[in-house]
Parts: sequence; structure tokens; C-alpha cells
Amino acid sequence: MGQVKELNEEAILGRFRQLSPDERKEALDFLDFLAYRGNVRRWIEFDGWALNLAKDRGFSNLTEEDVARIVDDFRSGK
Repeated sequence: MGQVKELNEEAILGRFRQLSPDERKEALDFLDFLAYRGNVRRWIEFDGWALNLAKDRGFSNLTEEDVARIVDDFRSGK
């Protein structure tokens, strides 16, 4: 595989247009994978942040039922 010399949209589109329909589908699948992988990293970072916040605020001992009750109470104005 050749070295990528340009990373601009026109170069990418030019290379994409040279692919067969099956290769285009594979390329799009790979792009979807890259986007998904980026989302997973952000979700993991958020989960870590939320866990640390819960520990810092003393909420890490709450169960899912506790959280559901708190949210329900808040939504009902209690």
C-alpha cells in the first residue's frame, strides 16, 4: 500500500471514486467503524468522569433503584 501524501477531501474523493462498488462499501464500513470507535472512547471517558464525580460526592453507594427513586421524586416535584 502506498504512502498517503495528501489528506485533503479531493484526494480522498479521487481515491474513493477509483474503488469498485464492493470496495466503496468496505471503505464506508471502515469509516463507520472509526466514527463508532471514537464515540466509544468518549463514552468511556464520560463513564470515568461520572464514576469519579459519584465517588467525590458520595453517591457511589447508591443503587439503580435509589437513583430511579431520586429521579422520580425530582420529576414529580417532591
